[in-house]
Amino acid sequence: MIQVRLNVPVRRIQTDNWTEFVNQTLRDYYEEVGISHETSVVRSPQQNGVVERRNRTLIEAARTMLIYAQAPLFLWAEAVATACFTQNRSIIRLRHRKTPYELMHGKQPDLSFFHVFGAICYPTNDSENIVQDSCKNLHLPHLMYHL
Repeated sequence: MIQVRLNVPVRRIQTDNWTEFVNQTLRDYYEEVGISHETSVVRSPQQNGVVERRNRTLIEAARTMLIYAQAPLFLWAEAVATACFTQNRSIIRLRHRKTPYELMHGKQPDLSFFHVFGAICYPTNDSENIVQDSCKNLHLPHLMYHL
């Protein structure tokens, strides 16, 4: 995914030892495309401390957004994706004094379109033949940014 979006080849991946990351299919793929796969020591989550903390922050943010929006739990994936999207554009890495978005793209992100998760949104469309009278008063909750 990184290679496709940023046109940067992936050279190394580090994961824990869970079977979804350590299996023959992935080993074959990594070897085929030249990716070095490294794993952490078994039963030592502290070795992945930064990633574990980042995941915890995402989970806490998603839970908070769902509670605030009074949204049902089946929207969990949308809440996590939105939390990741906003945190990548707002949380500053102290070492670089930049957001992850700035580090990846070399420019500050546009935050003008941010909305509260679950806030009421109204669909708009300038084409009169597509918007029917029955849809003009439709209001929907804002759930996710188009990634």
